[in-house]
Amino acid sequence: MKFSFNIQASTDKNSHSEKLVIVAFDNESGEHIALKLLAYLMFIERHPHIDEDAGWHFTPDLIARDEGGDITLWVDCGSVSVKKVDTIATKVRSSIDFYIFRSTEREMDNFYRIIKDKVKHIQNVKCISFDDEFVRGIGACLDRTNNLEAYVTDEMITLTITNSFGKHEAYSTVHKITPVSA
Repeated sequence: MKFSFNIQASTDKNSHSEKLVIVAFDNESGEHIALKLLAYLMFIERHPHIDEDAGWHFTPDLIARDEGGDITLWVDCGSVSVKKVDTIATKVRSSIDFYIFRSTEREMDNFYRIIKDKVKHIQNVKCISFDDEFVRGIGACLDRTNNLEAYVTDEMITLTITNSFGKHEAYSTVHKITPVSA
């Protein structure tokens, strides 16, 4: 299934108007699609791509590259194995921003507690999550065609999604874990 979004997004610095299509894999939940969408909106200034092959053993949910084609941003959403996090954190070093997006702050805190002693380069792993029910609510209201208005800052995200199901408005604090470099 494909989800298309006619995006009108504003950040502290710029406004963006673009169309985004997210192709859902078999059995991919609305919540996971919502996390990809949120990651896209949070990094819209970096012109990211969703589910693009990085040429590595793993494929990220979201990736951005510089003008030379080098990866500058890697985002994985939802459940991610400790092995994958360790591999990516080792490979990205400090030259690539590596983020894990989780639906809720509790999920993010539990995940981080599990990985913090098992990932060799934990300083390269940043985590982002949202208020309870925010991501689930977005995932539940998505339709094949969606008009989306968003306002995104480092601390907050506000969305209005309009589609055949009606109008869904939601906002959330952006919760983060950003380890200190060793």
